[in-house]
Amino acid sequence: MKANAGEVYTVYNQYLKRYTACQVAYIAPPDTVSEQPWAVILSLDWAGDAPLTAEELPHLRPLYKDFMYWPRDLHLLRVPVEIPPQYTLVGILPSFTDQPCRSYGGWDNGYEVYLQTRWQAVPEKRRRAFKEAMESDGETEIGGIPVKVSSHRVMDQYAPFDSALELKALPCLSDLICERWHPDLLEFLRGNPFLDELTLLNHGQRTLDLRGTSIRKLMLDMTGLQELWLGEETEQLLFQNKGPDVCTIHATEDGGGLTLQFIGEYRPHTELPNLWGLHGIQLKDFDLTGLAAVHPHLKELRLWGAPGNLQNFSAVRKFRELTNLSTFDLFGFRADDIPTPEQMPELRWFWMTSLPETEAKAAKQIWKGKPGMDLRITKPRKPEWLAQNLDNPFRGWDGAEHIPATSAKKAANQYRKTRSQLMKLASEPCEDAQTQALEAVAAYTQTFNKMRFIETEERDEIYMALRGILDALPGDTLQKDALIEKFEELRDF
Repeated sequence: MKANAGEVYTVYNQYLKRYTACQVAYIAPPDTVSEQPWAVILSLDWAGDAPLTAEELPHLRPLYKDFMYWPRDLHLLRVPVEIPPQYTLVGILPSFTDQPCRSYGGWDNGYEVYLQTRWQAVPEKRRRAFKEAMESDGETEIGGIPVKVSSHRVMDQYAPFDSALELKALPCLSDLICERWHPDLLEFLRGNPFLDELTLLNHGQRTLDLRGTSIRKLMLDMTGLQELWLGEETEQLLFQNKGPDVCTIHATEDGGGLTLQFIGEYRPHTELPNLWGLHGIQLKDFDLTGLAAVHPHLKELRLWGAPGNLQNFSAVRKFRELTNLSTFDLFGFRADDIPTPEQMPELRWFWMTSLPETEAKAAKQIWKGKPGMDLRITKPRKPEWLAQNLDNPFRGWDGAEHIPATSAKKAANQYRKTRSQLMKLASEPCEDAQTQALEAVAAYTQTFNKMRFIETEERDEIYMALRGILDALPGDTLQKDALIEKFEELRDF
């Protein structure tokens, strides 16, 4: 079914645990992004314990979004005109707006409506202080270091505070990166409704209780941690160390609103039977056998190879409630391992990127006819590609629309050259080994300085590729911190 202007739909919002509503404001013509028309949907200022009814239509009003750093405006989004099955048509109203919309996405899952509701629950005085700090040109001191009052992020590495309570001087702080433990950190977190992203490394704790905090995204070093209580609003837990952990994780609703991301290996967390999402990165070999029995209610599964092999991929069909599935740089499975629409009836978002050529053709053939399906099967790979790219951290650049093919090739060649040079210097040290290593890192950095398309994702990949080389170096001949400092000093991206 296709959307029409003025139609009002209701849908269950998994974040609010209530029903919300939206209107199709208008149908936009095809543009440079798509040859198909767009439905522009407007979030409405309504939530209920039951679906919206036709009798309530006359009382509806648009929702204005102004949470955190957003200026006050309507919440509009360009989406495909095909209506997802979970949306229920309530009726038709004259469109509330014809305001232009430049934001693109899928049919809104209600997340930003949830964030706006969450924002409005904070006392107005604190919200006003947040907005005023955003616009401030003033400075304060954190750990004896001058810091702008408008700072969104603080890293204790660069603002080495002792007491976390110093951070109260930053009213719009929302992201904190700690590379050591601060005894009053938990007190600060529980008193700050805006601190929703926390990175915690080298903390040395065996137990950690984050209940009562507002953290939505937690990047956590699991080393030595035996028991963890997540905050009631935590949605993402990203392990920061490779390999399996030994921690018991306590989460609201046994993980019902939680996505967990691991690196390399995963020890199934049986204490999270309702886990919502599972992401695996840097996978070499990953076996799906038995995973559905541990997390039977999983809704999202995303797996990134290093590249790697996906073993027993056919077991994915046992996730009967899965709605989102994606793989990247994963091989080693057959066409008959790919699930069918009949086996996974709830699946509505299926992306596979960089996979064997034959299996890519099969996936497209199996799923192309399902209505409302967001299907994207890209970068089919021939066997020779895998042989050439097994050790290339920039393999994802190959075939990316915004990256020239020559740049992808230069990145791979420079990586291999730098790795070879540093490995030789570390294994066969000479008198000026550190000087030569600094020159190698400088050449590496300058290669990417000449590339004009680099943004956040590419910047992280360039850094992690160099970090990976340094972590793999034998011995302690080379001063790795100095090499990273040289990279940071020279890069202009």
